[in-house]
Amino acid sequence: MLSSNKGQSILFILMIGIVFFIIGLALTPALSEVTAEATNTAQLNCSNSSISDQDQAVCTSLDIQSFIFFGTIFGLAGILLGGIMLR
Repeated sequence: MLSSNKGQSILFILMIGIVFFIIGLALTPALSEVTAEATNTAQLNCSNSSISDQDQAVCTSLDIQSFIFFGTIFGLAGILLGGIMLR
């Protein structure tokens, strides 16, 4: 009985880890497109070298947003899948 419950929990955690990985892969193009649109608007214009400090901070936070989001999603998937591999 104990072995069966352990096997079921490992399979469940494996499925959740794979779901996180697939969600991260599925959201990559959408978030990249949103970030590109936000940084290339006429009001923000992140490619301009003479923008204010506030606009530069917004541009930097938009660029970092995707790394933090995907790092979190793939990190959770890695923790879940790595925990299974180490058991």
